[in-house]
Amino acid sequence: MSSARSPRTRARDLDRTEVCGLLDSGYADGQLDAEEHRSRTAAAAAAKTLGELRELVEDLQLDKPLPDLRERAPQGPQRPRRPLVAGIAALALLGVGFGVGQLSTPASPVGPNGTPIVVGGPPAAPIVIGPTALHTPAGLRALIDGVRTQLGTTLVADVTVYPDYASVDVPVPSAPARAQSYYYKGGFDGPNTAGSRDPDDPLVDLATIDVDKILGLLTGAGQSLHVENPTVHYLIIRDNGKGPRVAIYASNKDTGQSGYLEAKPDGTVTGVHPYERR
Repeated sequence: MSSARSPRTRARDLDRTEVCGLLDSGYADGQLDAEEHRSRTAAAAAAKTLGELRELVEDLQLDKPLPDLRERAPQGPQRPRRPLVAGIAALALLGVGFGVGQLSTPASPVGPNGTPIVVGGPPAAPIVIGPTALHTPAGLRALIDGVRTQLGTTLVADVTVYPDYASVDVPVPSAPARAQSYYYKGGFDGPNTAGSRDPDDPLVDLATIDVDKILGLLTGAGQSLHVENPTVHYLIIRDNGKGPRVAIYASNKDTGQSGYLEAKPDGTVTGVHPYERR
């Protein structure tokens, strides 16, 4: 999750994705069993606030600490209301003043293409709102090409790819013990601080991904993993300590079925973890 906010702050899709990634890691290293992983992943997908998401992972051993969530300070007592006529006049003046302020207040620094300047990494291009179809060959290749253009490299620490958006984690330039993340939806938003990382952790080269073979595995994941009519598909690309891997997840949030398989970038399957019927 992003920097410290209130537990009641509304969660974004990016926050839900990050928590699902933590749950996947907890399942992979034995902290969660299949049933716990299934129920928590379903809860994360339906979570409305950052507090709800935090409750799903706060008992796990995590590679990096969760950011603080702090209640907002209570507001001070309101001033006595002025007479109605004076209040209306004040609101009218405020409306005029607000319009002038909007025109005259200097904007925050921006780059030559109109995007905010962010210290610590290259400023992101504006997000393009609309279907990006990242689970198609053209869409996934566009993401990889976008990473190359945005970052000047295809080496990344971690990528999570949903059908229409993705989260990309990379080391901070000149500070490899720190991580930062970009949100992609046809364009990039970020970077946002993602915490600390082991600078010796290997990176994954997205240019080595055989897009057609990986997406072929994704297409058949529901059948391979015994998940009927999957409602959620996503990929996680990272080095799990045994070399670069693509984890392909399929779940049905209505039935609670979920499973995942792992493959090398060339599409060679290295592990299958299907839904276990009970």
